[in-house]
Amino acid sequence: MTHLSITKGKLIFVIVALICLIAVSFILREKQDEAVVKEQIIIQEHNVERFFDEYLFQRGVAETENTKPTQGKILGAIVPHHLIPSFIIADIFERIASQGIQTIILLSPNHYDIGTTPILTSEIAWNTPYGEVLPHSNIIQKLTQKDYISVDEEILDNEHGIAGLLPFIKYYSDEIKIVPLILRQNLTEEQIGDVSKTIADVIDDDTVIVASVDFSHYFTSDEAEQKNEESIKVIEKRDYDKLLEMNSDNLDSPEAISILLQTVDKIGTKHLQMLHNTNSGKLMDDLYGETTSYFGIIFTE
Repeated sequence: MTHLSITKGKLIFVIVALICLIAVSFILREKQDEAVVKEQIIIQEHNVERFFDEYLFQRGVAETENTKPTQGKILGAIVPHHLIPSFIIADIFERIASQGIQTIILLSPNHYDIGTTPILTSEIAWNTPYGEVLPHSNIIQKLTQKDYISVDEEILDNEHGIAGLLPFIKYYSDEIKIVPLILRQNLTEEQIGDVSKTIADVIDDDTVIVASVDFSHYFTSDEAEQKNEESIKVIEKRDYDKLLEMNSDNLDSPEAISILLQTVDKIGTKHLQMLHNTNSGKLMDDLYGETTSYFGIIFTE
């Protein structure tokens, strides 16, 4: 009788264990299916909604209504990606769109510094509140032939240095396509030179290159101005060795600025026009707290 009770107990235990195992397997399978569905959604289209601030956007657009015409053809530009200085972002992209530009090669830091290659890009559309921004597939395909550039839709989907700017681009132009490139800190000087040459070769009269870069971080307003003076001198002198030694004390992507400068020099820039120079302390009336600095710069023929 005792032996029979033990056998029944073991059988019940086995049955319960099997039920639990089946239930766990079912739950895991459901989670895997959900992950696949989410991945498929990401692969189909990026959505920039979580990087969009309508109040800052509308304020920035309103502040550019009396912008004076640009002197000379724009070949490249530097814009911030923080949305606090939305008037700078709006101003630069309004100027670019007004010149009939069809393609923007958009450089940004890879803020998480992750990915399988030093440069990552995207091949799919970006949905903004003003419609879709499409990729320039031919240029992207040419760039991804290089072993240090690859497509990673998941990482691009979370990069505010790209996504935050796209509503401005779409607002000012229905036609502009983009080549989004986010840059890791392990990008070498040789790769910077190589990709700059390739970009210069594909740029035509309807294409510009834009670096999405914020300047000095974490300093008071006065300290930030000193750091920004250092950065601008390095940019004007094209001191690439010193530029690539800089970090977020000066700017958050020396790599993006290096590619921008080498590219615009190859295609014939002659003038640097500094349109905007400010920091978050000035804009938010907090001169003694930590700040981030912003420039709006265009490079023209």
